[in-house]
Amino acid sequence: MREKPMNRTPLVFIPGLFGSMSNVIVPGTGNWSFGIAGAVYDPFVHLLESMDYQRNVNLFISFYDWRLPVPFSAYNYLAPTIREAKQKTGSAKVNLVCHSMGGLVARAYVQSNYYQDDVDQLIILCTPNAGSPANYCYWTGNTLEHDSESPLNVVSLYMNKYLSYLISISAMNKLESIHVYFPSLLDLVPCKDYGDYLIVAGIDLMKVIPYRILQVKNVFLDELNEHKEIIRMRNIDVTLIAGIGRNTTQYLQSVNDPLPNIRMERAVWSAISSNAGDGNVMVSSVFVLDGDKYLIQGDHMEVLFRSESLLRKKLSYVQLSFTLD
Repeated sequence: MREKPMNRTPLVFIPGLFGSMSNVIVPGTGNWSFGIAGAVYDPFVHLLESMDYQRNVNLFISFYDWRLPVPFSAYNYLAPTIREAKQKTGSAKVNLVCHSMGGLVARAYVQSNYYQDDVDQLIILCTPNAGSPANYCYWTGNTLEHDSESPLNVVSLYMNKYLSYLISISAMNKLESIHVYFPSLLDLVPCKDYGDYLIVAGIDLMKVIPYRILQVKNVFLDELNEHKEIIRMRNIDVTLIAGIGRNTTQYLQSVNDPLPNIRMERAVWSAISSNAGDGNVMVSSVFVLDGDKYLIQGDHMEVLFRSESLLRKKLSYVQLSFTLD
């Protein structure tokens, strides 16, 4: 059997939150790599290599400092990686395969005013294009109570571990530490297109807090989604892949009756969940963007591998079989 790609457009993979690690982020961790997320991303890169891609030849990884605002990462990490891919291959365009937060980094680039008309396909897996409610709790330094029968998923585990590390090395309080050293979290909270997601439980009734009056707003995603037609106008082929069938936080309900103006600290929230997501991101959040839309049964990480046949198709990959007489 011989396997041959029909399209050798170079590929740039952009991992998600916690998918990049180096001395820049945590001293002593070495040069850029997937870090602890390599348990998932290294096998995924091997999957891409099975499609006749070769790392640093026509397959490139865009590592980035996920603590910093998404537009900063797009300009300082993704754009240079795309330039490198074009220079090494002689290709005028690249294809982007993005997971989770990586999809927002990609969008910040292709929708920017410094975009170089050099992206052919934008393939997004499990990206919170309208944000995700759990990140509101993290950003505001509040507590999110989980159902004891639903253990924390890997992203939540990484988040709690990193926030504990951050607080341990900072002389600031929890909220100050997060806002100073992890500003990208604000780019991941729900935006206007997500809809209202906070519910305050009073003595006799429950009240939904409208997004428009919240102190915490996702200005980055509000602006990005307001101008999402730029992607279509720039003739970029968009594929959106969302995971479904996993318990996912859809709304947040107050546990300890926070003040009416929704203070930024000392609130406790419980998750109101739905199976219309991948455990981290709701399908509706992924599908806020326009493009070809696909649902895959699986969690936030499983979707990477369960999308194999679709990725092979989108990347114009075929298998050629022959027999020798």
